[in-house]
Amino acid sequence: MSNHNKIRPVDKNNPNGKYKILFSTPQTKNSNIPMEFRGLQIYNSKFLAEEALRKRKKLTKILEEKRAKSMQGNKRALGNSGGDQSNLIQYSSEVQKLKNAKIKRAKELYKEGYSKSQILRMIINEFKLDRNLESRSWPKWLSNITLSYKKGEK
Repeated sequence: MSNHNKIRPVDKNNPNGKYKILFSTPQTKNSNIPMEFRGLQIYNSKFLAEEALRKRKKLTKILEEKRAKSMQGNKRALGNSGGDQSNLIQYSSEVQKLKNAKIKRAKELYKEGYSKSQILRMIINEFKLDRNLESRSWPKWLSNITLSYKKGEK
């Protein structure tokens, strides 16, 4: 249960005295949150505490909208515009067809007795992929194929 952003009396025995609010404190030194809305703040009346809490919640909405606007047009996650999962490149039909073809070929090669390293090199050559032939890490789908055959699944 969070103690943040709740108005409480400073002295439990005197609920009509001063009031306190524990605001969260940003982890960075560079923050858009003013010092008056960080950490433990004490107010002389409940009205002042309620007003401060209203202002802080309003500021939170403004900062969230500002952050959302700054993320629009973000090209770092290329192929994923707007957070829509269907826009992701790996879900496109061409990429899925290529992946399925590689998996099918890898299964054939594994049945013929090739090792994972050999299979990966052969698939990189056959599909003309831009990968390092000496790579020692296997794609997850290749590991899943070899594991499923070891367990007796087909």
